Amino acid sequence: MRLRVMVLTSSDEEADDAAPWASGLWQELADLDEISVEAEENQVAGAKGDGATGGSLLVKLPGTELVRAVLGTLREWVTRTGRSVEVSLDGDVLKLTGASREQQNRIIEAWLDRHAPGA
Repeated sequence: MRLRVMVLTSSDEEADDAAPWASGLWQELADLDEISVEAEENQVAGAKGDGATGGSLLVKLPGTELVRAVLGTLREWVTRTGRSVEVSLDGDVLKLTGASREQQNRIIEAWLDRHAPGA
């Protein structure tokens, strides 16, 4: 299973400004057991200020049981840094932003339910 994780830029940042954030996030995700994390080629679309992705990671998991741990790490990272990330799995995108922990938990649970076995 592969998750694509993108650190998003704000409207007043260059796309490359997200690269150091993605590097820090990579280190945190790499600390999780049984997963591997790779930097993905940055795909910058458009000009400054368009919210383009500046840092993209591929997270490889042996199965669905570790998705919750990855999302928990992402939620904590977003809360701590104030950054935003998008996670995609099979074309379904989950965006984690500065929402409250309760709001993020509801959003994560709904997203996970869509990817549960037999869903």
